[in-house]
Amino acid sequence: MFELILAALVLPIVIGLITLPQKKLATIRYTNLVGSALTSGIILAIICKITEIKVFSSEFLYVDYLSAVLLLVVALLTFTATLFSLPYMEKEVKEGHATEKMIPRYYALLNLFTFAMVSVLVVGNLGLMWVAVEGTTLASALLVAFYFNRSALEAAWKYVMICTVGICLALLGTMILYYAQVNAGGETQALNWLYLKQISNTLNPTIVKLAFVFILIGYGTKAGLAPMHTWLPDAHSQAPSPVSGLLSGALLSCAFYALIRNIIIIQGTIGTEFIHTVLLGLGILSILLAIPFVLIQHDVKRLLAYSSVEHMGIIAIGFGIGSHLAVYAALLHIINHAIAKSALFYLVGIISQEYKTRHIKEIQGIARVMPTVATMFIIGILAITGTPPLNIFISKFLLINAMFESKMWLLGGLALLLLVGVFAGLMNNCLKMTFSSVPEKMKQANVSPVALTAIGFSIVLMIVGGIYLPTFISDILTKAAEIVIGG
Repeated sequence: MFELILAALVLPIVIGLITLPQKKLATIRYTNLVGSALTSGIILAIICKITEIKVFSSEFLYVDYLSAVLLLVVALLTFTATLFSLPYMEKEVKEGHATEKMIPRYYALLNLFTFAMVSVLVVGNLGLMWVAVEGTTLASALLVAFYFNRSALEAAWKYVMICTVGICLALLGTMILYYAQVNAGGETQALNWLYLKQISNTLNPTIVKLAFVFILIGYGTKAGLAPMHTWLPDAHSQAPSPVSGLLSGALLSCAFYALIRNIIIIQGTIGTEFIHTVLLGLGILSILLAIPFVLIQHDVKRLLAYSSVEHMGIIAIGFGIGSHLAVYAALLHIINHAIAKSALFYLVGIISQEYKTRHIKEIQGIARVMPTVATMFIIGILAITGTPPLNIFISKFLLINAMFESKMWLLGGLALLLLVGVFAGLMNNCLKMTFSSVPEKMKQANVSPVALTAIGFSIVLMIVGGIYLPTFISDILTKAAEIVIGG
């Protein structure tokens, strides 16, 4: 197991270093595609191994069922993002948005980003986890600023400034948590997650509650929870579309993972009432704030970015309810959202390249210009809004069911009302873009089969996930939910 984890960490770095000095675009593409496939395969092997041994723990590494849920997300999105990048970046060079000299840097940063996300999920020390989360910020900020134009640099600067403030607060919270550990006589295994979990009932509740506030604000900023979400629409809209898919589907989930790892310890000290109340409040606020921006949005990538804020709110509500069913639904929603949202960002990448704009009013008649892309786009929007029988409907249905099972009638009704508002905004924009008249300048477009393959893989998962959930995945989610609620 140690060798598998080491390979998953080292391989992206090696592929990135091999890519940097390359000048032939074909060599760069094939190297990164093979490297991405190998990395995803190794991560899947780690997940399979965890189902056999349940937990792997060493001095610095720790992997369990909760890690496996997020590793699955990273494995899927790393491969689809790299596959989609091949035709996408080739066209960016042809259109003059990027130069051939920029391509090695793009793939090297993409591999560095993958390394940072995997690191978050496999370290067993909360201090090292903080370092890994900060690493994801540095790698992804350079990808957000990839084009080095005014808008991209402004978005990257905003991203770095807001997330750095947030992550500094998370560091302060982690330091306070360590102070609580030292006071309890646990100096020997500083910030070791497993050890902290074992002694959580001996920590000082007042100190730990203070640590929780800083940790929640810090990692909540990185996860895109309102009102700390303000970096997210700019960063997601300016990054290359494959990177936007990774940011929305994988990065936000990794930040949430770091938050949940800390909460598992904190709830052992101060109980769950305060934690659940705060998470429910932030979850509802995130959905509420996303609605007006979805309804009046003019930029299609920002539209999807605000949808991500809404979905992070849904996940926060699941953890805020705190029952086994709610946590199971929240973890399933992490996977479902990652699959659907990444595919939508890839589709929007194709659409914006063909129409040469991200402005919703200027994108019309997709069904006539690119019928296959239009079909996939409609399926993706239906999925992300929780329309049956697609995958997100299942996790949303389970989550609403968990609210009513927990006798949270008002919360369940409010959540349904808010979700209807998001559905109306997304579907309204989708129908306008897809079925309106085609602009005179537009002609039938030829979309790369490689790009359609990357998106088609996610579309298949959306459809199958709404009809059938493999026992293998369900078992991982069940046991991960038990870890979160203290089992």
